Amino acid sequence: MSKKIFRKAALEKLSTPEKLDQLIQIISPKSWLILVTIGLIFSTAIGWSVVGKVKTKLNASGILLGGEVNSVVSNTMGQLMQLKVGIGDTIQKGDVIAEVLQPEIQQQMEEAKASIQERKFELQQALAFGTEGSKLQKEFISQQKYSLDQQIKANEKNLSFQRQQLKIEQGLLDKGLITKPQIVNREQQIETILTRIEGLKAQIAKTSTQELDLSFNLEQKITLLKQKIAQEERNLEQLKEKFSLSSEVRSLYAGTVVEILSNEGMVVSQGTPLCKLKSQSSNSESLKGILYVPAQDGKRIKEGMEAFVVPATVKPQEFGYMKAKVTYVSEFSITQQGMMTTMKNDQLVQNLLKMGAPFEIYVEFEKDPETYSGYKWTSVKGPEIAINEGTFCKGRITVREEPPLQLVIPALKKFFDLY
Repeated sequence: MSKKIFRKAALEKLSTPEKLDQLIQIISPKSWLILVTIGLIFSTAIGWSVVGKVKTKLNASGILLGGEVNSVVSNTMGQLMQLKVGIGDTIQKGDVIAEVLQPEIQQQMEEAKASIQERKFELQQALAFGTEGSKLQKEFISQQKYSLDQQIKANEKNLSFQRQQLKIEQGLLDKGLITKPQIVNREQQIETILTRIEGLKAQIAKTSTQELDLSFNLEQKITLLKQKIAQEERNLEQLKEKFSLSSEVRSLYAGTVVEILSNEGMVVSQGTPLCKLKSQSSNSESLKGILYVPAQDGKRIKEGMEAFVVPATVKPQEFGYMKAKVTYVSEFSITQQGMMTTMKNDQLVQNLLKMGAPFEIYVEFEKDPETYSGYKWTSVKGPEIAINEGTFCKGRITVREEPPLQLVIPALKKFFDLY
């Protein structure tokens, strides 16, 4: 019956003891290869998390400047009366490129000229009539002195007569012919005459002083008028110099006019750009990048940090970024006026100010004579185009390099609420 239940081959296999010592294959070689590969991947990931580096980068925006394009700005406020340059004109440093109306200074100059003319007329009168008037006054003083002298002589004669009468009356008093009050009256008359003589002598001394002062006063008046004329002429020269500085806008640079920024008739303020000049001696070696980052990131950037910049005319997906180093970081957030001074483009400034008051960063590009642009790129050759100043650009600044594990640990602590 058993022979009918089990197959003959199965019974023979069970009856052979020498096959029981063979190993049973649980995992195939292919599976081992997969396990080894997975282990290597995990080992590599763990090793990279410890010894590898992950860069933390901040995004920035800005402009490329080379110092070759400069803006000539108004140095005062007023109406732009004349713009003396046009696109394509070549000007030199110090050339007058525009005139700004300055009515207040012109009015002051006219008033100064009128005052000088008035003082000169007074001086002419003093010179022409002063001597004649002084002569007449001297004659009048001489007449006064003569009259006073005659009065003194008359009083002296009267004094002599009164004294003689006093002696006679004193003799009559001794004889009892007159009374004492008559003697007292005579003595009072003598004292009155003496007082009158002293007053007349004082008047003569005063007229002598007036005669001396007359010549002195005339010379002093002429000298004072000359001093006033000299002072007002100096004031007029200062006004002319101020008018020249205020009304004439002179270029601080030499170059060719490439853009007109203001029109005649418009009111300009101090610092208003009038035109742009491109220097004739410009070269690409002075090209630098000026980037702006939000205020909260400004203090994280230090001089010497690695930076990557790409002009707006280049696709970073194809050619990568220009390599650079941070050379300057502003101490504080820069103002809108400071950005205008640097970028000289109101639209770009307004766009960058949307991030708030930013920090200003200067970067210097690494040179590479083998590339078309002359700068080192993250790609092999970079684009075959010239990199010009005035181009808007974007940048990325490396602020930190750390192992990946240091990035994971804070995330795990936050996830498991371990802080």
